[in-house]
Amino acid sequence: MSGVESATVTAEGMPFYRFQIDVNASPHVVAERLRAIVRDKPKFRESLRTMWWSGDPVSVPFVGSVQDESFELRRDIRYRNSFLPMIRGHITPNGVGTRVCVTMFIHPLVALFMIFWLGMVGFGAVSTRSASSIIPGGMFIFGVALTVGAFIPEAIKAKHLICDAVTNSAAGALQGSAPIDGGR
Repeated sequence: MSGVESATVTAEGMPFYRFQIDVNASPHVVAERLRAIVRDKPKFRESLRTMWWSGDPVSVPFVGSVQDESFELRRDIRYRNSFLPMIRGHITPNGVGTRVCVTMFIHPLVALFMIFWLGMVGFGAVSTRSASSIIPGGMFIFGVALTVGAFIPEAIKAKHLICDAVTNSAAGALQGSAPIDGGR
């Protein structure tokens, strides 16, 4: 059976998005399919060049590394998003096929900042019993909405790209098919 076996979203202190895919292919083939949509992380000079010069877009949707049994990725986007999911996964044999388990999460430093910021404005909202407590309450709601609203859509885009690559036997054809910047 090829496709998504189960997909779950859990919250454990910071946004997490987890899912797994069962594929009728060997782990080596699945790793090669992932390598077809991943490029190495850019060097410092290359990252400066792409920051100021928008030349030819990169033809693969992810940067990172893929080993035989695991991978660490992030989407290669041309805009700033502090809540862009970091992606880690494991490739394991599963009977006659392969199971790919993927976990997406926000950067730990961003999570720490948001926990601190939300804690401060949350404390400010509940500690004062006046009309002025609506401002910290609004800031708290805005912070949660910003985090979830910036993380979840990017996680869903990454999930679709990974699922398409892993389940598609012609994964090399995916290199030019996915917009790098979310269709800008």
